[in-house]
Amino acid sequence: MKKRRLKKPKPQEMVWIILAITAICVIIIFAIIQTQKKSDRLAKQAKAVGRDMVYENAYIVSNSDNKLIFICDGDMFCAKGTMEENYSGVADIEIHNSKIEKVQVKPDDIDGVMISYGTGQMQVAGQGEIPIQSEQIPVYDATTDEVREISISDLIIGSETLSYILDSGQICAIVRRQVPDLTYIRVLIKNDGSDFFPTIAVGAGGNLLVNDADSGVNTIDDMTSYMDQNGFSQVKISTGDNSITINGKAYQGYFEFLRNDQGVVAVNTIDVESYVRYVLPSEMPSGFSAEALKAQAVCARTYAYSQMKNTQYAEYGANIDNTTAYQVYNASGTYESTDRAVLETANQVVTCNGSLITCYYFSTSAGQTEDMEVWSSNTPQFIHKAESVDDNSPYYRWTSQIDLGSYSDSQYGTATGITVNKSSDSGFVLSLTINYANNSATYTTENDIRKALGHFQKKVTLNDGSVRDNLSMIPSACFSVSKSENGQYTLSGGGFGHDIGLSQYGADKMAKNGASYKDIIGYYYKDVAVSDIKDVAE
Repeated sequence: MKKRRLKKPKPQEMVWIILAITAICVIIIFAIIQTQKKSDRLAKQAKAVGRDMVYENAYIVSNSDNKLIFICDGDMFCAKGTMEENYSGVADIEIHNSKIEKVQVKPDDIDGVMISYGTGQMQVAGQGEIPIQSEQIPVYDATTDEVREISISDLIIGSETLSYILDSGQICAIVRRQVPDLTYIRVLIKNDGSDFFPTIAVGAGGNLLVNDADSGVNTIDDMTSYMDQNGFSQVKISTGDNSITINGKAYQGYFEFLRNDQGVVAVNTIDVESYVRYVLPSEMPSGFSAEALKAQAVCARTYAYSQMKNTQYAEYGANIDNTTAYQVYNASGTYESTDRAVLETANQVVTCNGSLITCYYFSTSAGQTEDMEVWSSNTPQFIHKAESVDDNSPYYRWTSQIDLGSYSDSQYGTATGITVNKSSDSGFVLSLTINYANNSATYTTENDIRKALGHFQKKVTLNDGSVRDNLSMIPSACFSVSKSENGQYTLSGGGFGHDIGLSQYGADKMAKNGASYKDIIGYYYKDVAVSDIKDVAE
């Protein structure tokens, strides 16, 4: 049999082979050098372990050159010694004489979206409720090469697929390995100030999906009974057409209902752009100028994103609620003008130094917007005092009739007098004392002042001559006080709302005078830019 001769590579082919091998070697050497540099840099940043102890649920970030570098309780440490295996992740690290005595790795984990958390437990999508080892479990952000420890309050409920590290069946640490998905927001639907409904009627145009399975019906008349009969403590309700009615009101997205002894909690999950679509006409008149509506849409969207880490409703798995405590949601129908404003500003938010601001806004300014002094808080960089252009608002000036005899406090009795203790330069009352028959009470934030005097308010006469007799609070904390006889007082004031950030009537006046929505935002907030949410650091 004739032997086949191996074909020799041509000189040109040899050159390419040598170049390819050289390139691979360069890449490998570069990776080794970068790894070494990272290890050296981390070692310089890290503290030396100082005493014999066990660092529980620490995160190992580097394991080479006889150095183990790890994060624990917010600090980075360096200890002598290495592990035999190449491991990065959560472990218990025992130190003796500044050296590693023992490392107990914790590779057991599960992945899933965090739905809610409360005392002693955390609910994970697809896994149910899982006990947590302690209320202060560590959370590590490993979305970049620079692993860092963050707080559980930095996580976004309902929007993050996380890794939950388990120890004896309990969550002992959480690792964030993926950037959060900010597409959706979860809204607690309140029942006239309460978190709970005694029951809820649910309906849809098509069959309801119960925990993603077709229920065969398009209505559930009594959610409380339905959940009790089926043994549900929590249930997801959705539809194919993405529209659900709750006690007769239509909502987009889907709902999760939670059942306990106090009733049923309703949480609406909806994409952010649709959420803003239902916030805008609930917060600003749809007849306002287009540029004012666009400015409000950007502010509402910014506020929504800035509140996603809020933990007030973590036990329900909600980010915010649907009231003025956050933003009024779905209190009005949608309109072509407001829909257009949302569409034309899609994904746009207000930033300062590359980060989201908390986009405060209100109805009417009396003369000058205020800083955070009215809330007894520190003023952030982006808040400043802007001159009012709000004489187009009926609340630009108003008088309020106060009758101290019209209300008796259950604790203090009947009020006997009002004293303004301190006001800001622009006329906002910063401290107010109400004297009662049995005691006195002093209020130092604008919301508390407005609520306290609202108990005694009979009527408000507005700048256009109209009268309001159904307001539960005085319109603003910008007022002066004059006393009449028999416990009667007159408040001469101006503005409506807290007076911090963007004025809605001012925005409309500016828009009518030719200002763009970006001009309006730049007038009411300083050192800011309008950015795409995709470009904003988390």
